[in-house]
Amino acid sequence: MTSQQHLKFFTNPQSVALVGVSSRTGPGTFNVLEQMLRTGFKGRIYPVNPKGGSIMGLPVYRTVEEINDPVDLVIITTPRTAVPAVVKQCVAKGIKAIIIITQGFSDAGDEAGVLMHREILEAVRGTGTSIVGPNTLGVVNNFQSFNTAFLSFTTSTSPLGIICQSGIFLAASEDFCGGMGIGIDIGNTSDIGFAECLAYMGQDPRIKVINLHIEGLRDGRLFMETARQVTPHKPVLAVKTGSSEAGARAASSHSGSLAGEDAVFSAALAQSGIIRVENAALLAELNQTFITYREMRGKRIGCITISGGAGVMAVDACSKHGLEIAKLSPATEKALAGVFPVWMKVSNPADIWPAGMARGYRDVLSMVLEKMLSDHGVDAVLCISPAYLAPQRDDPLNIIDTVTDIARRYPHKPTAAWIFGPHKRQYAEQFRRREAVVAYDSPENAAFCLAQLYRYHNIIRDREYTPFHPPQGIDRAKAAFVLDAGRRAGLTALNEEALDILEAYGIPAAQRGLAGTAEEARRLAEEIGFPVVMKIASPDITHKSDAGGVKLNIYDGDMAAGAFREIMGNARQHVPGARIRGVLVQSQVPGGIEVILGGKKDPQFGPVLVYGLGGIFTEIIRDVAFRVAPVTHREAREMIEETKSYQVLAGARGREPGNIDALVDCLVRLGALLYDHPEIAEVDINPLLVQPNGCVALDARIIPAFSA
Repeated sequence: MTSQQHLKFFTNPQSVALVGVSSRTGPGTFNVLEQMLRTGFKGRIYPVNPKGGSIMGLPVYRTVEEINDPVDLVIITTPRTAVPAVVKQCVAKGIKAIIIITQGFSDAGDEAGVLMHREILEAVRGTGTSIVGPNTLGVVNNFQSFNTAFLSFTTSTSPLGIICQSGIFLAASEDFCGGMGIGIDIGNTSDIGFAECLAYMGQDPRIKVINLHIEGLRDGRLFMETARQVTPHKPVLAVKTGSSEAGARAASSHSGSLAGEDAVFSAALAQSGIIRVENAALLAELNQTFITYREMRGKRIGCITISGGAGVMAVDACSKHGLEIAKLSPATEKALAGVFPVWMKVSNPADIWPAGMARGYRDVLSMVLEKMLSDHGVDAVLCISPAYLAPQRDDPLNIIDTVTDIARRYPHKPTAAWIFGPHKRQYAEQFRRREAVVAYDSPENAAFCLAQLYRYHNIIRDREYTPFHPPQGIDRAKAAFVLDAGRRAGLTALNEEALDILEAYGIPAAQRGLAGTAEEARRLAEEIGFPVVMKIASPDITHKSDAGGVKLNIYDGDMAAGAFREIMGNARQHVPGARIRGVLVQSQVPGGIEVILGGKKDPQFGPVLVYGLGGIFTEIIRDVAFRVAPVTHREAREMIEETKSYQVLAGARGREPGNIDALVDCLVRLGALLYDHPEIAEVDINPLLVQPNGCVALDARIIPAFSA
């Protein structure tokens, strides 16, 4: 039986044992039994308490073993020290589902709690018993009137699923999501986590939108794989909390410092088709958007406003979120001109207030909205109107019925509203009840939600996740040999060796050679061809330029010999006692655009790719993109195109464009290297020179995991 099948016991049990239930009832007792009865659970309930007796008319069993009937689900609320023994009793009895509400395990931060959590996991390993929690409110299933929480709260039934790591998202689901169908608080996560719950809700036809509250993931790659199967069928929205850059500050490479925890999470969610919501206040409006609107075929927005200034705000918001202000057809412009004052130019946004004062606000709104929605160049319409008074039929500014009636005739084109004023909440609720129009709190919220609606229906839903196929021309054995040699030598960083590893994976590197004497430097420079660049080769000198260890523009053999002596002298003076392998003599490649390619090992997702503008200002400019490796050619190209440097690569301001296809290939190959070799903790190619005829790595550094 899979974890997904187990979840039926959690969300729709026919019999429940409450272990540790209190005999105290009434306000302030937080009694699970009392709350379960209050919310209307119709199944069998078996209270368990060592004292026995009865609670609320139900006989109390002293242990789980005393219950002779089959039990689908056990809910544990005992003190934490008693939990492991209860779990073992449940396993022995063959019970398949356990919710541990009790706190004080790995969440407590003390060694005893961590050890008890491990004991619980060991008790169920391989037994067919699954656990939600510890430290959880458990499960809410409004479809079946089932609620395991010890708190009393009210939430409406809606086609929304919630998977969270904090009970507040269940108790306050009305605020965060606009209601709930099924909610699962996975708590500290034992063997039931996000992946299992996501797969389960993905198969439930009653759930139209899935919400995630994520603090951390147990298995990031399993989560991504599951999400990629679910997101083409229903939207998945995520709020990520607990973001931290501490890991990035501790990193020892450009890539490590750029790819902080939050950036990696954003990349992983996007790769999985999950829509990240930065602001929890937006979550309810975005849920309502997906519940209300069937689709959104394009990005062209028509805007009808009572205020010119508000229309400009809406235009700015649409532009910020990638939406376009629609160009109205001549027929639409002609119709609007028929009601607008002669002195007023017809435009989009359409300011209807002057016409509304002369001809009746609702009548003009009705005509303009109908014309815009029937315009083939308009994909959605945003209506901007006030809520100065509480909604009442005799208020000439009450547009609820007018807009709703017209919106229902155009289900393929979302009609949205931005309502402002002291009574906007009442307006929003009345729109919500009519289930045709969403009233947003601001133009920014409206634009964000409509943009995500378009993105889901035109990008995420139709995306096919093709499996990764390793590129040709990879010598894994050579790369492994060089890495192993570094391990045997005790190197904490691979510098010159990193270029050899990259070449083994088909990433071109500048022609080079290692010189141990001035005469060797002269010979190598002549063989490579002038001009050359020369760099100190030392595992103990990371910042070569700071140590006087780099010389550029070397045009003859005498300069090469002299540069060798100067570099060696500078290095010995700057870092006395440093291990020096010699001086790297390298072809000085002219022209091109410098970018950085890199990667790091993330504790939750494994290898992560970094791409961005290269050079000395990489970490200051931070024009970067991330993906969990390996990546397909399409994903690599998307990485490049989402950065500002893409415009430079594409030939901005008359520059000769770089070879983007070659750059894509380098990213794919670097992703394969990171995926194939988990012994790599971090890697930098900085810079990779992108030229019209290809790419070439000029400098690279690899930090092995055995030294990290």
